[in-house]
Amino acid sequence: MGKNTEGSNKTFMNLEQYIREISSKTFSARVISLADKPMNVGSIENPDGHGRITGECGDTMEIFIRISGKRIATISFLTDGCGATLACGSAVTELARGKTISDAESVNVLSVLDYLDDLPPSHEHCALLAVKTLHGALRGLK
Repeated sequence: MGKNTEGSNKTFMNLEQYIREISSKTFSARVISLADKPMNVGSIENPDGHGRITGECGDTMEIFIRISGKRIATISFLTDGCGATLACGSAVTELARGKTISDAESVNVLSVLDYLDDLPPSHEHCALLAVKTLHGALRGLK
């Protein structure tokens, strides 16, 4: 059993390294980091605002907002999407936290792409999904 386990572990580590090498050629370091360790993931019980959208690719995102003193005090998201979608959810929540509602409404696809140091065109729809979900949650506040 020891040799088989060692071989399996080595194969897995080689595969993981290969995937990381390919990902680093496609995605920025920030996207990879946020895909591995996304920020602001989770739900908020009894949020002041909530948005839920399913994108054209089939990924769904939810954003939860709590307001304090006319500013977004707490914001989080959930998604069933890919790593790029996780990174985009992290980006919009970071860009909106602490802002007024009107300032958070100015978060757009370009600001998400800038925050993430860009996305390949094949994954820009992930940024659009995150922005639309944020705007949906903000509309729920008004």
